[in-house]
Amino acid sequence: MTKEEYIHIAENMRSRLERLAASCLTSQQQAEDVAQEALLRLWVMRKKVTTDGAEALLVKMTKNLSVSQWRRLQAHNNYAEQQRGHLFCDTDEPMTDDDNQRLLQVAIQSLRPFEQRLFRMRHELDMDIAEIAAATGQKPRAISATISIARHKIMEQLKKGGIL
Repeated sequence: MTKEEYIHIAENMRSRLERLAASCLTSQQQAEDVAQEALLRLWVMRKKVTTDGAEALLVKMTKNLSVSQWRRLQAHNNYAEQQRGHLFCDTDEPMTDDDNQRLLQVAIQSLRPFEQRLFRMRHELDMDIAEIAAATGQKPRAISATISIARHKIMEQLKKGGIL
């Protein structure tokens, strides 16, 4: 796809992407950020994408980014709840799946922002290493190493939290 084709698609799709993201998110600013991220990812991948498939790809990326943003917001809310003492309480009751999911989200939130981003791209957006490399401009080997380190950190957090 050429630069001119990208600009044409971006101009025509931006408001549609923002409306799509807004249907999942609570803030217009978040929706705009998601649309911008999808357009940025398309720009990075523009040489590998045909003009015909660009709109469908943008819609798919926007949906995935919206869900990821929604999950981050949920994790943030769960983290705030955990800080108030609702998650790690001293009871003999077994942890529920919701508790385990909250701990997992807290563990993911404890990662460095770049680790979080790559981990989410790989495991929440189901992107493969080559797609992540295209979207971030990083080398595949570095991405694999960072995701591996992130997984290790999450496992350690989950062990500390008593899940593993």
